[in-house]
Parts: sequence; C-alpha cells; structure tokens
Amino acid sequence: LEIMATPHRGALIALMMAAARVGADGSVGASSRPHLVLILQDDLGHYDVAFNGNTNATAESTNITALAQDGIILKRHYTHWHCSPTRRSFISGRLPIHHHEQLSGVATDDIDLRYTWISKKLADAGYDCHWYGKGHTGYMSMKHLPTSNGFSRFMGFLSGSQSYTSDDRWEDDHPVHNDTEFVHQPPNCLGEKFSRPHAVTQPPVTPCSQQPLLKNTAFACGEGVEATERTSSACCVHCASINCSHWTWAPNGTCSAYMGRCSQMTASGSVSGVAYHPKPGPGPGPPPPHPPHGGSCATSYSTDLYGKLAVEAVKQHDPSTPLFLYLPFQAVHSPYQAPPSGAGHGGVYGSMLWDADVYVGAVVAATKANGMYANTLFVYTSDNGGTGDGNNYPLRGEKHTNWEGGMRTAAFISGGLIPPALRGTSNSIVLHIVDWYATFSFLAGVSGADDPPVAPAPVDPSDPGRDIYGKDSYPSVDGRNAWPALMDSTQSKNATAVHAFLVLSKEVIIAGDSKLLVAQNAGWAHTADNGWKTISGSAFANASGQSYSCDQTDLPGDLNTLPGIPGSRPCLFALDVDPREMTDLAAGANVDPSVLATVTELWAKLNHTVLTAFCRNFTTKQGCMTSPAALLGPCNPACAADHWRTTSGSDDGGPICGVPGCSAA
Repeated sequence: LEIMATPHRGALIALMMAAARVGADGSVGASSRPHLVLILQDDLGHYDVAFNGNTNATAESTNITALAQDGIILKRHYTHWHCSPTRRSFISGRLPIHHHEQLSGVATDDIDLRYTWISKKLADAGYDCHWYGKGHTGYMSMKHLPTSNGFSRFMGFLSGSQSYTSDDRWEDDHPVHNDTEFVHQPPNCLGEKFSRPHAVTQPPVTPCSQQPLLKNTAFACGEGVEATERTSSACCVHCASINCSHWTWAPNGTCSAYMGRCSQMTASGSVSGVAYHPKPGPGPGPPPPHPPHGGSCATSYSTDLYGKLAVEAVKQHDPSTPLFLYLPFQAVHSPYQAPPSGAGHGGVYGSMLWDADVYVGAVVAATKANGMYANTLFVYTSDNGGTGDGNNYPLRGEKHTNWEGGMRTAAFISGGLIPPALRGTSNSIVLHIVDWYATFSFLAGVSGADDPPVAPAPVDPSDPGRDIYGKDSYPSVDGRNAWPALMDSTQSKNATAVHAFLVLSKEVIIAGDSKLLVAQNAGWAHTADNGWKTISGSAFANASGQSYSCDQTDLPGDLNTLPGIPGSRPCLFALDVDPREMTDLAAGANVDPSVLATVTELWAKLNHTVLTAFCRNFTTKQGCMTSPAALLGPCNPACAADHWRTTSGSDDGGPICGVPGCSAA
C-alpha cells in the first residue's frame, strides 16, 4: 500500500554491523539480541525539552537530554495527532488509517485480534516483555490485554486519562484498587507513602565511587548510598535531606540545591545522577473479600509507580535474555498534578516532566549497573504534540491538529547499541512510530511482516465505498525497518530514505520535504490552535493577513469518505525551508505548474490510501468491531461488570468479552 524507498548502501552497512550477531541463515542468538526500551511521553511539546533547544527546560529534562545528546536526535519523527492511534500504531505496526483515528474506550475493539502485536513478535523471539504505564488501546476482550499478547508483566491503566493517584489501575489480567490485590508486589509497599528514588539516609551504608554513564553525566552506584560528609565522592547528604533525586558536585567538593534539585558545575563539566533505594518489605497478605480502595502503591503517583516498576524490572533481569521494556508514562497529560515533592522549577507542568526525567535516568542507570547498557537501544518519543502548557515552538499547531506541532514529536534513539561515530548527531529521515514495529523485529531477528491469509481486493476509485477486505483479509504492516538508514550517516539528511511517502492522517500526506494538507480533522475545534506559540509558550500568534484553505475542518464521516471540502483546495508546504508552515505554495492565482503537479500527485496517493481504510463501522461504544467473534469470545457486558465488581470491588469497567464465568448475553 506504499511505494518503497529506493534501496541504498545503508542496508549493506547495517548488515555488516549486524554480522556478528546474525547467522548465515538469518537467525539471531538470544544472547546477541539487543535489549529494547521504548519510552513514550504523553502530550510532550516539541520545545519542552532541552535537547530541542529550550535551555529553560534543562532542569526538568536533565537525563532525557543527556541521553538524547549521546544518541541520535530524530528531527522528523511523526505520530498521529492524538493519543490512541499513536499507541495502536506502535503495537500493531499499522498506520492509523488501518485501525482508525479515534480514541479507544476501555472496552472497545480497535486492534483487530488477528494482528500480531510487536510484543508477541518479540516474545516468540525469546524476549521478556514488560509494559508499565498508560494503555488506551481498547480492551473489549480479555485477549486485548497486554498479557494475552506477549507481555509477561503489565501494570497500568486502561483508559485515556485519570488522576495521577487514581486507584483505577490494572495488573496483568485484573483490576488493582488496593495493595492487597497486587500479585507482584511493587517495591516500597510497606503501608507508607510511595516515594521517588532519592539519596535518603536510612540505613547508612559504605559510599561507593561515581561511575560515568552518559556524556556529562555520572550516577551513584549501589543502592542506599549515603555520604557521611558533603565532600564524599559518592553522594550528597545535603541532597538527601531535601529528598533530592538529582545531585552534582561543585568545584570545591560541596553541593547545594537549586531549581528543585541538587545541582552545580564541576571543574570538568556538569555531572549529575540518581540514587535509587528500594525498601523491601513483606509480601502481601490474603486479600479481604472487598478491600477498600486506596493504599500506598495502588494510589501512588503514577510516574513513581511505573518508573519504579521499570527500574525494578531491569535490576532483576537476566542480561542473557533479551528484554523489551515499554514505558508509556502518563505524564505530562492533563490533569496537571505535581508529584509528591510538589511543584518546583517549571511549575506543576515542569515538575511532572522532571519526575519522569528522574526515572529515565534511573532506568538507564539500572541497565548500566546490570551490564545491559552496551547492548540496549532506547527509543524516546511523545505520543503527539504538546497542548495546554506544552509548547511546540517553532512548529505550528498542537495536539488534535494536522499541523507539524500536532504530529512531529520530540524524539531520539540512544544507548550502547548506537555506534560511537553516530552519537551526538541528528537525523532528518522521515520516520513514524509505526516503523519501530518492523525495526524492532529486525533487531530481534524475526520477520516484520504480518500478512493476512487472503490478500485484499484492489482499490476501485470509482467505488469508494467498496470493502476490499471482506471477512478473511486485513491490512498488512505499514511500518518499515528504519535501522539500515539510521545506521548510514550518508542518509541522515535524506528525508525519503525510509518512506517515499507517508500518510499521517486522513488529511495529511508527506513525501520527503513536501507536505500536502487537505484540511483539519473533523470532531475537534481548531480555531484557537491553528497558529504558532511564542518561544515562551505564553500565547498563540496567528497568521496576520494570510488565509489558509487547509485550516478549515474536514467534513465528518470518519474513514468512510475521502478527505477534503468540496470547492476547497489543499495546501502544499516545503518543510525543508518552511518547517513553520507559513507559506502555502499552492495558494494564489498563478501557481507554478510543478507545484500543481505535486499537489495532484500527492492528493491522488492520499485518496488511494484512504480507500484502503480498514475501520468503516466505527462507533464510540464499540470501536471498530473488526475482530472475528470467535476470537473475541462470549460477550456479556452485564456479567463482566458483575465479575469485576465481585472480584475486586471495581465499578470502573474492563473487558466485556471472554471474561471468566461469563457466557454470551
């Protein structure tokens, strides 16, 4: 369904680099397969992190930025314009046009159960797969849960948004509302407040020396490190006294705090770190029939809970087995709630990012301590552009729009798997989160394909309502293996090295540096977010004296109609020279013929792809409903609600199909 990019020598380079771990038959030894970590920040703005140029965000993105600067910053990494489609794309390897563009409910059918999840691919290749954090991909059936699709552990929540201390959470295949309901007890569950890792003081242990981890960064080694005096080379008592997670040393060997963390410059440059301290306790006792909601872990601040579990998973992992860690933080999505330490530098929003930054550093430190870092790939991205307090400067628009600010994300790859020659570089290849499906598969030594048993029928432009899939077919994987291109430094500025063209949404197609934008998506108001936020993020600046046909809202109809408004033409932007989308090349009466030809070509490709849409019967209550009934299992919403209420006192819902003890309604 997509024209492939022309092969280049990057593929040969990547194969040469992989020769040590890929056998002649294409197999990969389990001990050679890299550990894979994908960290998904929620609603993070493009300019909310220091690695994209915002020096005012240095304090709240210290570890994230250090990791980015030791890897490859991805300048053209795209997602969908809002949450669920992005997450489903990563999991399924399909673009949103091939599941749908709407938000998932808790009990909707949005990822067809015939699709093979990336976690299942990796699990079949010998990976131990963990998911800690936000779900929001639709869980109509018990078979939609992560632990039914290759993940050995899942702890998170199923909906799209909740309080950061909500007790509506899930572990593996059951709700968790109280600490007694955990099957796998998280660290620090002692009936006391769950806290962020910091250089705490109990009990004192022998200090250890710093060890470098990233450029300009050093982390404390060991657990529970405490310095007996501030001149110690291990960690800082002063930081411990204020529960400070990040610490550095001043040139005179002392330390002090500013901007919410212990931080100064050393003679050799900035060094900082995270000290992580689990507090082991007894296992859970037998749960009461209906335990009251709440508890130290069940209602702990979500970033702390998911981050702590991720760190613990790495610490306890056998490095000889490949690990896949999926860490989709709830932060910095609304509601804006400061972590337990309160709002520090950057206000509530900044402190939410800072707390996630603590755990990014802690996860990286854990891979280093466990001997995994050298064979680990980290992928970091937001699920869409920023909104609210987020800032996408200099890009136009924000979440829920088809502008670059809604879909081009702050992203990078890093870790020991990145060759030294490529560390500290940037890359302008057009990539999509969907590509990590095929890329991870390649690195794991398995096929990235997931084809239906019966090929879909060809598209018929004269019959746009035609169902090309029927009952026996479904879309193949859209993602592409990006590793060869990413490892070839000569391709770093070749926008089309992976995708000749890429359909980002029903209304947007990108081909290299050209972007065709037909309209804004239907269903969301766009009058206030069609412009540009200032560098301070304080206000939107709208276009003065300019009119854009593509800032109009598309006609409703979801994926059942072709994009565009009758009588209205698309916009065409040259993103290499106009990343702010200020100049519509297709505007005006005397448009260059070559521009008109590009518009015609890209519009035809966009329409053709929209005609391959898979979800044509979407409803808010049920989602796509493309999974075969036999795979869903018996569906009985009333029985399922009673089951979750009886087993855990939950009125928050869960899967309604294939629930134990429930027959079809």
